[in-house]
Amino acid sequence: MGATTSTSAYGFPDVIPIDSANKMIGSYLNSIHYIGNDSDVRSFTLNASLLRMYLDSIAGGSKITGLKVMLGHRLDYINLGNVNKNCGYSNKGLTLVLAGFTATGDYVFYNNNLVIDNSMACPTNCPPGIAGDPLLP
Repeated sequence: MGATTSTSAYGFPDVIPIDSANKMIGSYLNSIHYIGNDSDVRSFTLNASLLRMYLDSIAGGSKITGLKVMLGHRLDYINLGNVNKNCGYSNKGLTLVLAGFTATGDYVFYNNNLVIDNSMACPTNCPPGIAGDPLLP
């Protein structure tokens, strides 16, 4: 299956203010009825050191102009007999896979064709302190 190309020009979105971000996040959270719901993903946490290493220290890393964030099934979910089974928004099933790419659309992989899958789903692996709250302060 080939790549899908939009008819509009490809470009990265602008930064947004916190109140707009909270409106967007809040809409999603309310759509999954997050209060009292500890099984649907609210967010994913990534290791910043690993991300810096991937973007800055690999061969070709300085050529990375974008980061593609893809949803995938967790390997432990698949290995429990759930290959190709929809997990909905389950924090036990979903993960993020990240891959950097260049301005020409070529992927840049880490050491021997590796990509990042080191995300933790919240809930149940939420960061400590205020970063564990579902909205931005």
